[in-house]
Amino acid sequence: MNEEGLKVLPESIHEWDEVQNSETPEVFWDRVSNMRSKFGTAIFKPGEDAGEEDWNKFITKSMELSGNRLMPANLDDEEQRNIVFKSLGRPDDASEYEFAEIEGAPELDENRKKFLGEVGLKANLTKTQMKILDEAVRGADVAALNESMNQMTEQEKQLKQEWGMAFNDRKHQAEKVAKIFFPHLGEKPSLTPQELESFYSIAKQLGQSKEFRDQGQQSSDLMTPSEAAEKIAEIRGNKEHPYYNPQAAGHAVAKAKMSELYKIKNNLPTE
Repeated sequence: MNEEGLKVLPESIHEWDEVQNSETPEVFWDRVSNMRSKFGTAIFKPGEDAGEEDWNKFITKSMELSGNRLMPANLDDEEQRNIVFKSLGRPDDASEYEFAEIEGAPELDENRKKFLGEVGLKANLTKTQMKILDEAVRGADVAALNESMNQMTEQEKQLKQEWGMAFNDRKHQAEKVAKIFFPHLGEKPSLTPQELESFYSIAKQLGQSKEFRDQGQQSSDLMTPSEAAEKIAEIRGNKEHPYYNPQAAGHAVAKAKMSELYKIKNNLPTE
C-alpha cells in the first residue's frame, strides 16, 4: 500500500501483513470484513489441556460445517476404532474410570471397580458415560431397595394392628421357629412380616410338641384385636352368659374378662 493509503489507517497497524498486501485501504477493509465473517464458523483444534467437552464440541462443529460429509471411520478396524473412541474421551486404562458417590449405596470395592472398568473399555465408554451409567443403575437399585423397605414397614405396621398386644409374643415365637428349624434365616437382622406370619403359624401348631417344649417354647393364649372382637360378639350374643346375670357365680369373672377383651380389641394394655 502506498503512503497516501497508509495515512488513512492507524499507524499501529501499518506493519500488518494484511495492510502491506492490500493495494488500497478499501481492499484492506474488505479483507478484514471477510475475515470477521468467518469468526463464527471457524474451527479451532482444542489444546493439550482441553477436556472431553471441548473435544466433543470440536467434533460436533466439524460434522455440522461439513454437512456430515466427513469420511466416517471404519469401526471394524481396531486401530481406527481406537482412534475414534479415544478422541471421544474413552480412557486408555480401566483404572481411569470414576464412579459416582450415591447416597444409600455401598461403596464399590476395588475388584468391582476393576470389573466395571474392563467392561467400560470393551464397550468403548467415555468416563462421563460410565459415571452416568453407574449412577443410573446403582441409583435405581437404591430406590428399589428403599421402596421395598417402605412396603415392608407398612406391612409390619398392618401386622401390628392385626395382632395388637399379642404382636411381641407372636414375633418372639416366630423368631424361635426360625432359629430352631431354619437356622440360616435366624441370622437375618429381622424377619419379614410374611415370615413372621408363616413361622407363628408353625409355632402355634408345634406349641404342644415335645421338641418345641424342650426349646422352652409354648403357644401363647394372647388374643389379637379381631379375635377379641369375635369373643365379645359371642358373649353379647348369648344372653344366658354369666356376664348378663349379676346373681350368677361367674358374673364378676365374666365382667373382668369382658373388660380385658375390650382392651385387647382396642390395643390397650391388659395389666
